[in-house]
Amino acid sequence: MLAAHRHTLPPPGPPSVLVELTDDAALARLLDSARPEAVVHAAAIGQANRCQERPEEAHHVNAVLPGTLGRLCRERGLRLVALSTDLVFGGDRAFLREDDPPAPLGVYGRTKLAGEDAALAPAPPAAVARVALTLGRGHGARGTSTESSPGRSARGGPVPALHGRVPHARRPRVAGRRAGAPSRARRLGVAFHLGGPERISRHELGLRVARALGLPESRITAGLQSDTAGPDRAPPTCRSTPRAARRELGWTPRPIDEAIREGRPEPGG
Repeated sequence: MLAAHRHTLPPPGPPSVLVELTDDAALARLLDSARPEAVVHAAAIGQANRCQERPEEAHHVNAVLPGTLGRLCRERGLRLVALSTDLVFGGDRAFLREDDPPAPLGVYGRTKLAGEDAALAPAPPAAVARVALTLGRGHGARGTSTESSPGRSARGGPVPALHGRVPHARRPRVAGRRAGAPSRARRLGVAFHLGGPERISRHELGLRVARALGLPESRITAGLQSDTAGPDRAPPTCRSTPRAARRELGWTPRPIDEAIREGRPEPGG
C-alpha cells in the first residue's frame, strides 16, 4: 500500500510519496512504479466557498483529475474508486438511492458530479463512493464535523448550530478503511452511498457532542439553514440510503455516539 499526497501528509501508516496530481505524466510514472492492484482517489477541493470563488481550479481538480486517473487505470487494468459527496444531490428529498438522479446546487457539487462521470466514463473497472458528514477523529488542519461542532464550544456563551440540514453521517476511520471496498464489488461503473445509520441535523449533532463530552446542552441554540449566506450553501436535506453499499460491500458503520469521543480536542492536533 502506498499513499500519494500533494500538500498535506497522509495519516501515519503506509509509506507516502509526494506527487503533483495535476501532472498526468507524473501520475502515470507513479502507477507504473507502484504497480497497485487498485487506486482510491480522495484528492479534492472540498471547501464550497473556495470552489465558488475559484471555479476553474475546482473544475480541474474535482472534475478533470478523476477522469485522468480513470483513463490511466483503465490502460493498466487497475480498479479505481473515486470518492465523491452526497452534495451531488439538491437536498429537496431524503432517502436517496444510488440510482436517483443527481441535481447539485453549487460549484462544489457540480464539479464533483462531473468528476464522477469522468471517472466512470472509461467504463469498468471503476466505482464511485459518495460520502456524507464526517464524524470522529480526523486528520490534518480541518476538523471533522464533531471535532469542529458547536458542542465542543459549549463552555462559553450561546453557540448557534444549524437546524435545517439533515445529513447522513459517517465515521471517517470506517470510511477510510472501507473506501476501497467498492473495488471488490461485483458491479462496477456505479456509485455507492457510504452513509451512516442515523439521520441528524447539525443542531442535534451539536447537542450529542455536548452531551458526550459532559458540556451544557443549553448553550447550543438552533439556527436555520435558510439563514446561511452564500450561493453554494449546503442543501436543507441531504440523506442518502446506502442500499447497494450494504448489500454488496457489507457497509455497517458504527453509531454516532461511539465516534464522538474519538475526535481530537482541537483540529490539527
